[in-house]
Amino acid sequence: MNPTAGGNTVADLPRILAEVARECAAARTAGARSAALLLVEIASTHRPSLLHRDGVPCPRTTEAAARVQGALGCSGTVAVAAPGHLAVLAPRTGPRRAIALARSIQRALREGPDGTRAVLVAAPAGIGIRTLESARSAHEAFSEAEIALAAAKEDSPGAVRVFGPDIVQAKRIRAALAEDLDRALRSGGVGLVYQPIVGLQTGRAVGAEALARWRHPALGPVSPVEFVPLADEMGLGEELGTAVLETALNQLARWRGTRTAGEGFTLSVNVSSTQLRPIVSSGALGHLLEATRTDPCSLALELTEESFVAAGGTDATVFEKLRSLGVDLHIDDFGTGYSSISYLRRLPAAAVKVDRSLLGDLAGDPREQKFIRSILDMADALALEAVFEGVETGTQAQELTRLGANLGQGYHFSVPLPAPGMTALLEGWK
Repeated sequence: MNPTAGGNTVADLPRILAEVARECAAARTAGARSAALLLVEIASTHRPSLLHRDGVPCPRTTEAAARVQGALGCSGTVAVAAPGHLAVLAPRTGPRRAIALARSIQRALREGPDGTRAVLVAAPAGIGIRTLESARSAHEAFSEAEIALAAAKEDSPGAVRVFGPDIVQAKRIRAALAEDLDRALRSGGVGLVYQPIVGLQTGRAVGAEALARWRHPALGPVSPVEFVPLADEMGLGEELGTAVLETALNQLARWRGTRTAGEGFTLSVNVSSTQLRPIVSSGALGHLLEATRTDPCSLALELTEESFVAAGGTDATVFEKLRSLGVDLHIDDFGTGYSSISYLRRLPAAAVKVDRSLLGDLAGDPREQKFIRSILDMADALALEAVFEGVETGTQAQELTRLGANLGQGYHFSVPLPAPGMTALLEGWK
C-alpha cells in the first residue's frame, strides 16, 4: 500500500531499508554528511517487530504516514515499519536537526494541514533517533533506533531520544538486572506480602491482596513498578506470574487448612496482561487451582484499566477461559486512566479497585462525598463490587462506611505483611 499526500508517496518497508543501507555506506565515506533514521510510535503495541510487519497497517497508521510525508516534503522518506510505527529517513541530518524534525513530526500528527487540531494519536508520539554516521547496516540502525524509542517511552509520553552511549549503558544495566531477576525467580528470591481487604461494615478481613516483593542482593528492595515491567519486557513475565500465583495459592491453602481464612475469603493477585495470556492459555492456572485444591471463586486476578481497555481478540478469549474456570477479574487502580462507563458495561469484571487518589477530603468537602456516592451508584448499577484503596485514616474509613461503601484496603487497617504476620492478623480478627 502506497498512500499519497500532496503528491508525496509513502514508501514501503523494503524501499526504506535499501535507502538506509545506502546512507550507512555513504556515511563511511570521508566528508559525507550523516543521515538520521527516526522511529515514530503512533500507537502502543506489545513489543512489535519493527522490521517485519505482522499484519496489515490500520488506516490510522497509513494516514499518519501520509501526513508525516507531507510535512517532510521531498526531503525525506517515510514508511510503515510495523502496525502503529513509522520509519522516517532524513538525509543530511545530524542529531540537533533530527530532534527538531522529530518535534515537527509530532506537530504534524497533532494538527491537520490547515493548522486545525486534527489529532491522529491518543497520546504524544514517542520518537527514537539513530544518526547513521557509525551504523554498520540498515538492520543495526533499525535495532538501535528501536532501543532509542524504548528509552523515549520510559522517559515520558512524547519524549524524543537519540541513540548514544548513555542509552547503551542503561540497556546493559537493565539486561544485568533482568539476569538477576531471572536467578531470583529460579531460586525463590521473589516473595510475597499480603494486605487485608476489610469489610467496612464489620471491620474484619474478607480477603487479601498478594503483592510481589524482590530484594536485590546489592541494590536492596526493587519496586514492583520497576521489576514487573522488566520481567514482561525481557520475556520473564510468564515465569514471574506463575511463581506469584503458585506461592499465593499455596498460602491460601494453608490458611484454609488451619481455618485462618473463613468462608468467602478471597485472595487477589496482580497480573499483567502479558503474564495472564500464557498462564491461562497453557492451562497452567487451571493446574495450579487443582494442585492447591483452591475453589476458583476464592481467587481474583487484578488487571489495570489499560489492560482491560486494550484487550483484543486474544484477551477476549483469555477472559472467557477465566470465566469458565470461575476466577473473577478485578479492575485495579480504577480512575487513573481510561475510566468510562461505556467500557465498564462490556468488560468481564466483578469488581473495581478505586484508586487512592479519588478519596480526597471526605470529611470536609461535600463535593467529594457526592463523588464517592456517584462511584458507589455506578458500581451498583453495573453489579460491580467497589474496593476503596489507600484508606489511611479512621476518618476516611468512617466516612466511606457512612456513605455506604462495603470494602476498604490501606494502611489504616494494616501495612502489607509477610505471610506469618498476615496469619497472626487474620487469627486476631477471627
